[in-house]
Amino acid sequence: MEVEILSDRENPLLGRREVRFRLSFQGTTPSRQDVRGKVVALLNSDKELTVLDMIKTDFGSNTAIGYVKVYANKESMRIEPAYRLRKNFGSKEADKPADAGATGQAAKEEAKKEEKKEKAKKEEAPKEESKEKEKANAKKKAKEE
Repeated sequence: MEVEILSDRENPLLGRREVRFRLSFQGTTPSRQDVRGKVVALLNSDKELTVLDMIKTDFGSNTAIGYVKVYANKESMRIEPAYRLRKNFGSKEADKPADAGATGQAAKEEAKKEEKKEKAKKEEAPKEESKEKEKANAKKKAKEE
């Protein structure tokens, strides 16, 4: 597997370095972890601050185009979506709260739980009403007889 750097750009606003590369390989497309490891070694960057964004392989070709972001620090990585962090680092790294936005996600989960409880109560209420109607109907029939 060989990696050729196509472009290397600094993005000071987001605190990262953006690198586009061409990957040449034999056989099947290498895994994300293998590609990320090779690019980290080539760029001499920290593995925990390097995020492999994408790999595109043309059909029937032994080459691929990729895009990697090398962050200056962990704090600047907070702009990355959770799914992309999971792809690169596994679930443990992505589940760690990077900022206050992560606590907002916990609040959303709590709100969903509350909604489920309310729905369950609403479903139970019609059942109780139908039981009351059945009792009333039974009383009417008893009076008629």
